[in-house]
Amino acid sequence: MKTFELYFVDAFASKPFTGNPAAVCLVEYEGGLSEDEKQKIATEMNQAETAFIQLLNPGDTFEKASEFKLQWFTPVMEVNLCGHATLASSATLLRVKGNNNDSIKFQTRSGRLVAKKKGDCIAINLPINRCNSELPQDTDEIVQLAVGAHKPIDVQFAPGANSEILIRLPDDVSRTEFEAICPDMHGLLQVYNFKGAPGVILTVKGNKDTGAVDEGGRPFDFLSRYFDPWNGIPEDPVTGKNINC
Repeated sequence: MKTFELYFVDAFASKPFTGNPAAVCLVEYEGGLSEDEKQKIATEMNQAETAFIQLLNPGDTFEKASEFKLQWFTPVMEVNLCGHATLASSATLLRVKGNNNDSIKFQTRSGRLVAKKKGDCIAINLPINRCNSELPQDTDEIVQLAVGAHKPIDVQFAPGANSEILIRLPDDVSRTEFEAICPDMHGLLQVYNFKGAPGVILTVKGNKDTGAVDEGGRPFDFLSRYFDPWNGIPEDPVTGKNINC
């Protein structure tokens, strides 16, 4: 019977049960998992993403290798990029497995990604996905279903393999109002009924007057929420991918 190391990692967090959880599975060079098996594991883990780190060469180990293959699966499909699961994978190698390199590289669908030690932290690079105003078909309906009665001040589209619709709300929308927005998931799935449809990012500028502050009372630069029901993620608790738009 095959056995694999599997971890649950809370990314963007300083204590357990916060941040954004991801499952991380370590796969040896030989005797690995088929794509179907990876998908079944991700479905059973039922996290926004499950990451699979695989050794690339005979003789490589998770403690000493400097480059790995990395894949991300939602409960329903493989995706092209996931920020928090990349950070979780990096932490698993550098902190749990004690990898002795100052930086490690990942071969992924989105190209080569690099994670580096930065003091007590880990920094990762993500590809830039630039936005433009050329919106896909049915964007108006998507916006309506996503934000309801709120009137956006800007809507942009980030095309390509990691496509997203970015909706910016007025600066006077309070944190309470922003967090209370409840997109019509059923309606969204009716507009786009295929896997790989663009995700939806909601954002509003941080403002002390609207309550968008941290525990110390300092205003956030912005608030954001991410919805991707087409790919098995009704709402991602925290996501790193939308920061690259």
